[in-house]
Amino acid sequence: MSVDIEALMIENDVDPTDYVTSEEFPGAVSFSAAEIRSLELTVGYDPIKDDPNLPDNPYHGEVWRKTEARRFTGAQSKGLQNAAKWYVEIEDVDLK
Repeated sequence: MSVDIEALMIENDVDPTDYVTSEEFPGAVSFSAAEIRSLELTVGYDPIKDDPNLPDNPYHGEVWRKTEARRFTGAQSKGLQNAAKWYVEIEDVDLK
C-alpha cells in the first residue's frame, strides 16, 4: 500500500493536506506507524525517483506484508479500515 510520510513533509515545510490530494484522489486517510505494525505489517520509506510512469515523490513510503504474499489478509484489511481516520475528508463519505 502506497503512503506518504507526514513527518518528512512537515520537516520540508510542505503542507501534507495539499500534497496527498488531487482531482483524481480528493480525500485521504491516515494511520499511525504503530497501528500498521500492530497488524503485523511493515511500513517504511520508499521514495519515488526517476520512474517514467510516476512523478517523483520524496515523501513516498510503503506498507508491506512481512511475507511474500502481495495482498493483505482479511484481518489486516479490517484492521486498517478500523484504524483509518480522515486526514482530508470527502463530504458525505463514511469510513466505516
